[in-house]
Formats: sequence, C-alpha cells, structure tokens
Amino acid sequence: MAENNSAIHSVAVIGAGTMGRGIAYLLAQNGIRTLLYNRSGNNLNQARDYIIRDLDKKIDGGKISLQKKGEILANLVFSPIFEAIADSDLVIETIAEHESTKHEILSAIAATVKKEAIIATNTSSLSLNKLAAGVENNARFIGLHFFNPAPLMKLIEIIPSYFTSRATSLRCQQLVTVIGKQFVVCKATPGFIVNRMARPFYLEGFRLLEENVALAPQIDRALKAGGHFRMGPLELTDFIGQDINYQVSSQIWQDMQYDPRYTPGHLQRSLVDAGLLGKKNGRSFFTPSSATPSSADAGSGTPTSLNFYGEHPLFDLLQQRALALWPRLQINRQSEQPTLGRFIRVNDAMAIKITDGRTANLLAELTELDTFVIDAALNYADTAYLAAAHSQDASTANKALFLTLLQTLIPQVEFIKDSPGLIVARVLSSLINESVIMVESGVCSRADIDIAAVAGVNYADGIFSWLAQLGQKNVKSTLDNMAQLLHSARYYPHYSLLNTPRPELAVAP
Repeated sequence: MAENNSAIHSVAVIGAGTMGRGIAYLLAQNGIRTLLYNRSGNNLNQARDYIIRDLDKKIDGGKISLQKKGEILANLVFSPIFEAIADSDLVIETIAEHESTKHEILSAIAATVKKEAIIATNTSSLSLNKLAAGVENNARFIGLHFFNPAPLMKLIEIIPSYFTSRATSLRCQQLVTVIGKQFVVCKATPGFIVNRMARPFYLEGFRLLEENVALAPQIDRALKAGGHFRMGPLELTDFIGQDINYQVSSQIWQDMQYDPRYTPGHLQRSLVDAGLLGKKNGRSFFTPSSATPSSADAGSGTPTSLNFYGEHPLFDLLQQRALALWPRLQINRQSEQPTLGRFIRVNDAMAIKITDGRTANLLAELTELDTFVIDAALNYADTAYLAAAHSQDASTANKALFLTLLQTLIPQVEFIKDSPGLIVARVLSSLINESVIMVESGVCSRADIDIAAVAGVNYADGIFSWLAQLGQKNVKSTLDNMAQLLHSARYYPHYSLLNTPRPELAVAP
C-alpha cells in the first residue's frame, strides 16, 4: 500500500514541563518519532527521568515488556537545540500562557520548520485567532488542546483558527485517531468546548454555597447521587486547585465580554486570596465540614391516600413501595393540573412536587397545602441521597410524613433551603442551557458536546442525553423560573428550547 503523504510521522514538542513531557510521552508510546525540546538541559533530564520511572512502573506492574520500554524510548529524542525541530511534520508548543512569549516562539517555529509542517499550540486560554495572525503561512496553524495527564486523558480538542486549512485540520484528526484518542472540533472561542461547557458545574456549586442554599457536603453529595457525577463541584475544585479553577473561570468571563452567565463567585476568589487552594497546598476551606450531617429521622406518620397528578417514573416507584408497606393505601391517578403540572397529594394534607424552578412557598400559595419540593435525579431508582425543601409553615407532622414516604425509596433525604431549582435541577439545567447555546452558536456539534462531556470531563453521560431524560419542557420551565426568581440574564433559556406556557411562572408539565 502506498504511504499516505498526509500522515504525521514525526512531531516536535516545545517545552518539557508537565504538559510537554506528557504529550511527548503519549506520542512516543504510540509509535510517533518525537523530539522534546527545551533550552534547559535540567528540564529535559527531569522529563526523561519521569518517563523512564513511569515505564519502569509499568514493567513492574506487568503492563509492558522491557522490549516495549526500549521501543518507546527509541521514539524519543531530548534536545536543547532548537534547530533540531526543522524536519518535523508537526510542532506543538506547550510553553507558559504568556501571549508575547507564545508569539515569539511561534514565529521562531515558523521560520525553522519546513513549509508543509503543521504548527500547533496547546493553549487553553489565549486567542487562537490572535496567535494565528502572527504565524507565517497560517493555514498550517491550529490549536491542539491536550488535557493533563496527556497519556491518560481520552480527549483532545482540535481548534482551527480563521486561517486554518481544512487539510491541516484533517491531518490532525488523523493523528489523534492514530494515537488512540477521541477528538472534538470547535471554533476558536473562549474556553473551547470542555472548559466553557463545564463552567456552570463549578460556578453554580459556589453560587449555591454563597446563597446559603446548602452546605458544601450536601451540594457535592446531591450532585453525585442525583446527577451521577464522580465528584461534586466543590471537592473537584479543591482537587484541581482553587486558583487554577478560578483563573479559568475569570479568563472565560473576561473573554465573553463579562456575560453574567460566567461571573466567578466571590467566595472562590476569597479562598484564592486566603491561600486555601485545596489539595495542592494542603489547605482546604472545606475540610472542617467534610462530614455530611445526618438526615432528619422519618416520623411515624402513615399515608392513607396518594393522589398522583400526571405521570413520572418516580410516581410509579413511590406507589409500588408505598403499597408494599401500606396495602390498604388508597391510590388515585389523575391528569396533571394546568397550573401545578405533575405532583402528588398526600392524605389531602400536603403536596409533593419535583422541582420545576418554583419554590415550595410559591407552590404552597397554589396548593393551599403544606408543600414539599424534591430535587431532580437522573434515576430515582438508584439514588441514595436526595435534597428537598418545604414551605415555611409546613407542620412537623407533615415533615415527618414526607420523610417516611420518600425514605421508602431513597435512603437519605435532607431538607435544604427553599430555593429555585434546589441543587441537581439547577446545575443540570444550567449545563444543558450552556451546551444548547454553544451548539446553536455554531461553536461545535451536539455530538462534540457529548463526546467532550464523557471523554473530557468524565461525566457519566452526554449532556444532550440528560436533556432527553429530563425533558425539554421541564428544563425550559426550570430555567424560566430560575431566570425570574434568581437572575434574568444568567438563567434565561435559549430560544431553541421548547416554549412552555408562561403565566406568572412557568409550569413543568
């Protein structure tokens, strides 16, 4: 078979820091001849030692053979001589995020390599188009955004600038496939896909804490249980480093012309100012309150009748569990109500509703009953923890009865502050809205969003899968109500989401 002349066989990586050595290591592991350049010989030695130690660990663990180690090292050249990059098919710069320094090194690369060589930047925050404008023959310039640690992370973002040729993009896509990674392609916009798409996860976590909606352990636990996240936003920012996470949020906020959707929280800024950066320096704001308080005990109240208005999988589960405990329980199924949507009436004494962004107090004015709102969950059948809220005048007896009923299905239910969207519904709706805005703005495709969610930030499912599970009308009404009750510009739903009736507040059917 004739050799594909467009294939990338040799790569030079500029910068032997954490990202540079990781990218070089990844490429060499996958049979690509790789030169790692750094003008400091000490940095090169440290990078070489790091790679050799990791290969030795793999040998000790039985993951690779001694022969494989030799093959990987044979693919690597460590050089302090800049001109050694001249014959590379692709050069990736990974130096610090300083615009003037990047312009300088990119110009030097362009003057050194062959005309058909691709020049790539691994920047995560600087303008691709501005960097491209300073590169000679910038049809060959592109963004290749790797994630740390590069050998382990599954995703690489490919970001063409205004000037990038289609051939350049396709050659990079081919390379990413060859080295066994997934790619997404997006416009050269602030945050690209992953960092912008994931902003609401972090921002809403801190907003919930700032608004005193719940404690940090409750926020994290609710999102892990109901949203299937592997880590909650507050513990994850502690793991990443509060300074790093805040810097990315601030950069995107600035680059998006200070759009209120991206405004960083003052609490996270105060943590950075205080040096409470998390795991990286062993100083965490969240450590003293790491234990989740126990839920209130379920009371001895007994339901005598359940009236279900509308259909929902949770209703079916509750009916099944309740009848198993109370065989004489009266069950009625009726159509949802125009103003309330789907809800449950218990003993003609209280109402229970899955949040649609309206608070329990607002709903109590419509039900004229003690009213309870429960948080969203992607699968109530496997949810071990659930946040809920109640109207301010709810009786002690009805609170106990509510817990008795809900804990037939969900082991731990905790009351938090009565607030729009509670925790999971607020965060998921915000993530969905941001992703819809990105797709409708032409930043990327729906498929790219879902790939980035699973392979880039390790979500259990794609964001548009969440939209299908929760329902467009439910997401739209939750956003509508949060926009009216919290912040109009921050939560206003994109117009492409289905319209819902809008009396004073939107109703989730």
